[in-house]
Amino acid sequence: MSSTRLLRGLRVVDLADERGELCGRLLADLGADVIRIEPPGGARSRALPPLHDGQSLYFAYRNMGKRGLALELDDPAGRAELHRQLAGSDAMLESFPPGWLRARDLAPAALIERHPHLIVTSITDFGQTGPYRDRVATSAVVDAMSGQMWRAGAADREPLIPPGAFGHDIAATTAAYATLLACHQRLRSGAGQHIDLSALEAGAQCTDWSYPAATLARNQGDERVEKREGSGAMYPIYRCRDGFVRLVIFTPRQWRAMWEWLGSPEAFADPYWELLPSRLTNGDVLAGLYEAHFAPMAMRDICVQAQGRGIACTPVLTPDQVLENEHLVARGSFVEAEIAPGLRARVAAGFHEIDGERAGARGPAPALDEHGAALRAEPLVPRAGQAAIPLPAAPLEGVRVLDFGVGGVGTEGGRMLAEYGADVIKVESSRYPDFIRVIRGSEMSWAYASSNRSKRGFGLNLRHPGGRRILRELVRRADVVIENYATGKQDDLGIGWADVQRMNPRCSMVSSQLLGSRGPWAHWTGYGPSTQPMGGMVHLWSYPDASAPAGGGSAFPDHLTGRHVALLAVAALLERERSDRGHHCEAAQVETVTGMLGDLLLLAALEPGSVGPLGNRSQRGAPWGAYPCAGDDQWCVITVRDDADWAALCRALGSPDWASDDRWRTAQGRLAGQVDLDACLGSWTRSRDKYAVARELQAAGVPAGPMLTARETLDDAHFAARRFERPVAQPGLGLIGLDGPAFRAMGMPDARVEAAPRVGEHTREICRDVLVIPDGELEALIDEGVLEVRPPDGAGRPAS
Repeated sequence: MSSTRLLRGLRVVDLADERGELCGRLLADLGADVIRIEPPGGARSRALPPLHDGQSLYFAYRNMGKRGLALELDDPAGRAELHRQLAGSDAMLESFPPGWLRARDLAPAALIERHPHLIVTSITDFGQTGPYRDRVATSAVVDAMSGQMWRAGAADREPLIPPGAFGHDIAATTAAYATLLACHQRLRSGAGQHIDLSALEAGAQCTDWSYPAATLARNQGDERVEKREGSGAMYPIYRCRDGFVRLVIFTPRQWRAMWEWLGSPEAFADPYWELLPSRLTNGDVLAGLYEAHFAPMAMRDICVQAQGRGIACTPVLTPDQVLENEHLVARGSFVEAEIAPGLRARVAAGFHEIDGERAGARGPAPALDEHGAALRAEPLVPRAGQAAIPLPAAPLEGVRVLDFGVGGVGTEGGRMLAEYGADVIKVESSRYPDFIRVIRGSEMSWAYASSNRSKRGFGLNLRHPGGRRILRELVRRADVVIENYATGKQDDLGIGWADVQRMNPRCSMVSSQLLGSRGPWAHWTGYGPSTQPMGGMVHLWSYPDASAPAGGGSAFPDHLTGRHVALLAVAALLERERSDRGHHCEAAQVETVTGMLGDLLLLAALEPGSVGPLGNRSQRGAPWGAYPCAGDDQWCVITVRDDADWAALCRALGSPDWASDDRWRTAQGRLAGQVDLDACLGSWTRSRDKYAVARELQAAGVPAGPMLTARETLDDAHFAARRFERPVAQPGLGLIGLDGPAFRAMGMPDARVEAAPRVGEHTREICRDVLVIPDGELEALIDEGVLEVRPPDGAGRPAS
């Protein structure tokens, strides 16, 4: 049996349609048997773009590896067969509007009462509670309201909706993690439970660190307005001879290497330029210097030379170039496969690798009811379950995690595990701290506080032989090790996968390197935004009429890859229950990007040259985009999916004369005349408050939502009603608000959100409680510089 099948034996009934369909695909890639149930007329997503010869690549990509069954849930026979399937399954995924299942006597609580073992994961746009719970949305609306949109695009133009289906696919990834958490908890409790997941909150968790930054600014009385500035000085993009490159210089060492490459210009020799704030303040000055240097050079040559000097630089690739990139080809990031019955193409191979083997789809997406006869005839053994739901307990209680994460990827994975009960031990030292801890010039930043919340801090000198010995003892007592160091560094420290396996065969390791651990560019270094250009995202997240990529300030995919790290950790823990051994799981950050753009890259493979930036438009319908509202840089996203939405929009606007134009009677006509249509709709929105526009259109059933900045989410009624902001007294920062959970689960306690540790804050207690080191020996290790400690000050609890 392939080691990639971590979830073999798990059976999942998948009713998610459009929103959350990637959840079942991720579980299927890891070995679960996923049954995709659709109505007899087919799922709504079978008509979603991108299309190839009339076939939805959206549906095909997100449903690969599933089995297909058609059921009419409005019919008693269909509901009876659903119950039969649920009796023999572990989990059900659904994305119906709140109340839809209840109206058919299929409410989650009723399902769990009848099937006590069952985990029901409900994926909705706004959750089951709160003032927006009954609003209608598209992924674009979720992106606008969650904060994914406001930082993308030029300062003097409209903000940009992300390409693909960010909002719904991020929700799907978080839902997969939540579902496996519940499966792990059921090992002890024997009980199923209902999970209420909000796509809005899942997206807000994955924007970057702008949310905690906004709360800190508010608490400190800073009233500066958040502004969009494209890639800005943090993640700038520069033109070269044959394209563009993204250059990211954070550290003094990187700056000195760049300065030497520029010929050591005297004007920039002062140590002032080694400081990140100095360079950010003078980004326009440096831009001219860099562009002149890069102008005669080829994109690939720039990146190879920069990486050879230790400078984070990556090429901006088009979708066609992504498919042919030498590194991605060598890694097998794309495979020739059957996507749907009769349709073959090169497609993203999957998000994960397990023990060196790709964990990808094991078959095409099903035709409608393709496996119906076999599934109806298949004998099913009812799963055992405990009827009485026990008191909520942390699903990862008793799990110990060693977190060697740096930046946002590994640390976010550890944060997700810590919030749900794992004892996550952050290993670092003041001499070699996590760079986001000190990126603002002090021992604590809002980024570090957010991604390292609820962990314990262990100060350890890994350069000392005694430190290596202590580390080995920690590994022997760990269940999971997380790392996202540069390729090979973990091995150099003596805690690579072979070392972990030898020291503790039951321990799993989850690794996430920038471009993966193998391939010709595996040694390249960078940050999450360094993978956006290589995966095709920078090219696509832009204006169709722009001469250069618009760029954005998002740290994507750091936070989302962190959720893949957490997902893999829990999947490995579940598999260990069967095999009693650990696994090495990998999630290359660049493959999070290519995976999120999977259907668009699939279209590029089938129709070379056809995929480019669409700005804020969609092939699904028109009008579709961001429309200007009253005030400075105020926007509302409006998405008309079909003729019904168009008729509702016209009614909401009072049936203006321009809406009766014969061109707008059909979807094809509206798509063809988008320029004029956008101008007409913009003339209506321009004088109105963005919240009022959204309310009026939502009252008519039109998917619409205001574009919210991080600061604006702090005052939003729905976020407040769902208790999204979690105040924490953070040593080194003061009172800060951290983003709360994306889901609520009836069998789990609330997510644990506490302060991040200072370096070595919990060294003594870990040595005593975990390593059982006598006090005398402990003090000697501290004196020798093997261990680093900080005295506790009583801080670190949630703020009242």
